[in-house]
Amino acid sequence: MIFVLMLAAFACLLLAGTPVFASLGVSSMLAMVLHGGISGLNAIPSILHRGITSYSLVCIPLFILMGEVMARTSIGTRLYNMFYLWLNRLPGGLGIASIGSSAVFGAMSGVSVAGAATIGQVAIPEMQKRGYKPALAGGTVAAAGSLALLIPPSIGFVLYGEIADESIGKLFTAAIMPGLLLTALMMLYFALVVWLHPQHAPLDKTKIAWAARWRALLDVGPPLVIIFLVLGTIYLGIATPTEAAGVGALGAFIVASFYRELTWTMVVQIFRSTVVTSGMILLILAAALLFGFIMTRLMIPQMLISWITSLNQPAWLILFWVLIFLVVVGMFLDIASLILIATPVILPVIVALGYSPIWFGVILIITCEMAVITPPVGLNLYVIKGIAPDMSLSEIIRGALPFVGVQALAITILIAFPEIALWLPGL
Repeated sequence: MIFVLMLAAFACLLLAGTPVFASLGVSSMLAMVLHGGISGLNAIPSILHRGITSYSLVCIPLFILMGEVMARTSIGTRLYNMFYLWLNRLPGGLGIASIGSSAVFGAMSGVSVAGAATIGQVAIPEMQKRGYKPALAGGTVAAAGSLALLIPPSIGFVLYGEIADESIGKLFTAAIMPGLLLTALMMLYFALVVWLHPQHAPLDKTKIAWAARWRALLDVGPPLVIIFLVLGTIYLGIATPTEAAGVGALGAFIVASFYRELTWTMVVQIFRSTVVTSGMILLILAAALLFGFIMTRLMIPQMLISWITSLNQPAWLILFWVLIFLVVVGMFLDIASLILIATPVILPVIVALGYSPIWFGVILIITCEMAVITPPVGLNLYVIKGIAPDMSLSEIIRGALPFVGVQALAITILIAFPEIALWLPGL
């Protein structure tokens, strides 16, 4: 009964327009009072101190800082230009270039919205100029931007690792192969659409000199060094994810200075945005810690596991309904909230079914990718609408929804072949 009242209070506060962290925190404190009286609130300081002072959380503002530098400089433009010069003669080359540049940019920013906005500002005008169908252009960039959630370093994995008590380095490693798989599937889908409907993406007949292609490749050398500094040092055991995030943030400033694009005003904007975004995420995390605590005290995960195992259903069927639940909830919550609220409830069930928590972390993040391109709270859809006001929101949604099917296919492949995610962490 306490659990039902907590969920009802959370839903009512959300519907009233209360921020997620406040809705979750207030409803959790209500449950703590109902369970243990006013004295039950005495546990809050120790819960928050134990959770928020975690060393691994330091990488959240550092990765956000790195992504802010990338998003506010020309690094995304240079990446897209490099892919465009090398792929422009392929059918649908601009769309494939958008997906490729979004994947690489995601490896430097880790923020889905930043990827969609940065690449979209360059890619969408180019595709529109060459006669690409608006729905296809807008939907592709919105979906490709979501790759930043999966391709490490991803803030989503940091949050999941903290709540699930799993190694963030192993989660980053587990995401490499699935990230490449999903990127390739998106490219294949776009190529298939162009093959079936050539009029949706006219062939670019511009001839590009090989010298220009090689210059563009050299031009993106410094950003690629950042990827190696961040991911390479983690995978080689040289640095922890937190240390690597610090190196990456410093490297981003060095690259921006190398391109001579940093100004005092830009630096102030970068730090202000970093503080606001980090504060929002950490507030939600604090509320989620209270939620997880009262869930444990009420023994909700244990009762849920007991009920599910009594159903005598195959593990894959239960997993299917769990994923459907996550997709539906993700349509109404932001990514950080979805990860932090769902993990303490669902992960014990997944582990009880015999699945790896590292593997499920990858599945959860791909499910979150679906959330950013599905209405009504698909943030990437609104980002594309903001940078391409001549496109209708319905066109962007229509172009992005087929990519949900591509992401579902990737999840199906990972369920059938979990080694794709678990092979590298197991080395």
